[in-house]
Amino acid sequence: MKASSLRLATLTALALVLTLPRIASAADPCKLLTADEVAPVIGSSVSPNPFGNNGCMWGNGLQRVILMLGDASTWSQIAAPAPNITKTDVSGIGDAAFFGGGFGTWTLTVKQGNDVISLVVIGAKTPDLQNSSEQTLAKLALKRL
Repeated sequence: MKASSLRLATLTALALVLTLPRIASAADPCKLLTADEVAPVIGSSVSPNPFGNNGCMWGNGLQRVILMLGDASTWSQIAAPAPNITKTDVSGIGDAAFFGGGFGTWTLTVKQGNDVISLVVIGAKTPDLQNSSEQTLAKLALKRL
């Protein structure tokens, strides 16, 4: 993936996850996943880095995992159709979940109880690998909420 495409994908993903309302729970986003859980997705060892007040980023070079926490009180707005954004429901994760995105970047957003997690894997080799990695990591993170 070219650097300019990666920048566009990163900015699109960040725009999606930053639309989440402030965090509702006391969970630390950087403690919802371990470095050992993220490393196989990235392909090398990583360390968590706080990302704003309600997020965490693990990254190495062109590959990154970003997890953001939000308040589920506005789930209907988060899950509502939006211009230029495709949303596809996902079953078997949390109370409700969907993949949302456009412009080649997809984010998994999951509601569980009073919390919402948005998770994006940037730089995955294929869209299927990105989707399966996001689902696996989201399931692990939900266990720690």
